[in-house]
Amino acid sequence: MSSSTRVPTADRIHDTALRLFARQGYEATTLGQIADAVGIRKPSLYNHIRSKEALFLALVERVEARFFEIQDASLARHADTPVETRLRALIEDLGAFIFAEDQGSFYKRFLLFPPEPLRAAIREINARSEARIDAALEALHAQGVRENVWPGLACRTFTDAFYCLMDGLYTERFIYDEAEYRRRLDSAWQVFRAGLVGAGS
Repeated sequence: MSSSTRVPTADRIHDTALRLFARQGYEATTLGQIADAVGIRKPSLYNHIRSKEALFLALVERVEARFFEIQDASLARHADTPVETRLRALIEDLGAFIFAEDQGSFYKRFLLFPPEPLRAAIREINARSEARIDAALEALHAQGVRENVWPGLACRTFTDAFYCLMDGLYTERFIYDEAEYRRRLDSAWQVFRAGLVGAGS
């Protein structure tokens, strides 16, 4: 590989750390392991990162940014379609996000099992992210009201149900293969959609 196409060391550090944190967790992953996997000496890491804590938080921000790239692209791609089409597409696209093995495992880990020293910082990142997701869901809810799909459905009920559905789907993804996951997604969608329409009628 020529120097012009070689992956920068900082990127290799981040990619390697993401993989190790996703598979081993924060506590079990050392900077020495990351350096060895990258092929550099541990002191050389500090030319690219401040600390293990800063590296982990940078990866949280990176994965959250990828989540929003997928969310925003999905909503934009289906901007001119009925709300049920947009909602189903968003659920599918965000479900696909979790299929990226290291990314998905890392996302689940930091959401459910944040490292104790970083818990407050991760909670702050999560709060910002949830506010951004809420804004997108509120717009979808308003579209559904305008289209008379769920005219009487409260926005908070809609967003709560969406979060519960996605949390359940993410868990299913880590248990089943893609074919079984998609079958369960189809079943869940039918009930979820009927519930939204029924609750809002």
